[in-house]
Amino acid sequence: MLRGDQRLVHFDGTRWTTVPTVGPVDDSFPEVPLEAVPGRLFKGGDALYTYADGAWQTFALPEQVHIRDIDALAADDAYATGMRYPVDGGHPVTYHWDGTTWTLLEEVPVRAGTDTAKIAAESTDSVYVAGWADDDARPPIPSVAHWNGAQWRDVTGDLSALYVHAIAPDGRGGLWVTGSDQTEPASSGPVFWHYDGTAWTKQDGATAPDGDTRWPSYTFYDLAPADDAGSFWAVGHYSTPLDPRGDQDVHGLIERSTPSPAS
Repeated sequence: MLRGDQRLVHFDGTRWTTVPTVGPVDDSFPEVPLEAVPGRLFKGGDALYTYADGAWQTFALPEQVHIRDIDALAADDAYATGMRYPVDGGHPVTYHWDGTTWTLLEEVPVRAGTDTAKIAAESTDSVYVAGWADDDARPPIPSVAHWNGAQWRDVTGDLSALYVHAIAPDGRGGLWVTGSDQTEPASSGPVFWHYDGTAWTKQDGATAPDGDTRWPSYTFYDLAPADDAGSFWAVGHYSTPLDPRGDQDVHGLIERSTPSPAS
């Protein structure tokens, strides 16, 4: 594949077919999100794109706005979040798709300097947006906000020192959050945070036998439900201790949680 080219393919249950595509190539930061539900494909980036019935529709965004993540409940109900860059002096943006067009929602109430990069929709009246503010002089400051269908509420609470790379509803109105824990002093293993709708609980994941915990060396990038009992899969990587030559290995890591306590 030539640099700058891109391919999109669709599997209908029997075979793969090529789909024409539009918009930016996912070869640079920020990433270009894709989300698919029966009947429609959504794509982000420097605009909002939807694909259905063999045709793309493009929704233009203001200058310097970039969509970082999309989550969809149905072909006529989707949410997208991102930023009007630069982060300093810019602000988060969140849009809702109603089957015809994208509508800008009210601004998310997060700390100034927060780069909103993740969105998770559980229902039309339960949508979470998360991100973090990065300051070299201290650990990252995460932020999480909840949309109840009418307004946003800051629910960050005790969540702290985390680069937020993945969020997922727990199926009970709450939220799981993970990423890269930067708790000081820097000695971090795999960490997950759970929000039950009122308070946050920090939980340790499983450490690898050869993993290093002298500094943040575990990172998770995605979460997905594992069953109907509240368990989930987490996918990421971990690093091993430095060898005598100063080298270390990085390995993929998949973990499955135990069921969440009954609400």
